[in-house]
Amino acid sequence: ILGPMADGRLVALVARTPLAAGDHVLEVGCGKGAFLVALLGRWPRATAEGFDRNPWFVADARVAAAAAGPDIARRVSFVETDAPGALVDDRAAAMTVAMGATGAFEGDQAATVLALARATRPGGVVVFADGLWLREPPADGLAAFGMARDELVDGVEGFAGLGIDAGLEPLDIEVVDEAEWDAYEASYAGAVHAWAAANPADPDRAGFLARAAAMRASYAAWRRDAFGYAIGRFRVPT
Repeated sequence: ILGPMADGRLVALVARTPLAAGDHVLEVGCGKGAFLVALLGRWPRATAEGFDRNPWFVADARVAAAAAGPDIARRVSFVETDAPGALVDDRAAAMTVAMGATGAFEGDQAATVLALARATRPGGVVVFADGLWLREPPADGLAAFGMARDELVDGVEGFAGLGIDAGLEPLDIEVVDEAEWDAYEASYAGAVHAWAAANPADPDRAGFLARAAAMRASYAAWRRDAFGYAIGRFRVPT
């Protein structure tokens, strides 16, 4: 899922987001397709499109869909694009999704939720997952990490407000636990170190290792306490 979400949480999210015959789903920043593949496996009469700018992720998503069987592969398409916003604009999907994908809308959480809302039909559901502040972050930590204080909203109330401001009705919002964050951060560091070990002569090796070290240090120093990740479901009023 390329985010701090345990498999069990993903399964539960899929289960409580029912889709009927003819329902179509759009996901911006679909990554390797885990959510859409699971969704279509649970709801066999729906279809979906996933958009991502990373060609390797899109290739992996297509492999995942094929591995899930010809029926799922037939009902989903994955599109490589640098402009997913343009491809979902003025659609009327039953569900729109963006999980950790505000980069498609210049990193703006409010703009991302609003774009999803506009691409969803009345009565449809918007699924938005992204970071939020659980505690006040230290100014020096933010500066070193390259973040601005206003990039994320404050707490669950602020996260719900993103939907409300876009004209949506909040259905539920859940915040992942520290174990999920720990696993995600460890997986990121492990992937970087495994790649570095396999590519000792790569000119980018030192830079990647330095970034991994900085991520690990900032997580231990303040991000684990201050930073959270929420998954919200919102309904478009009828």
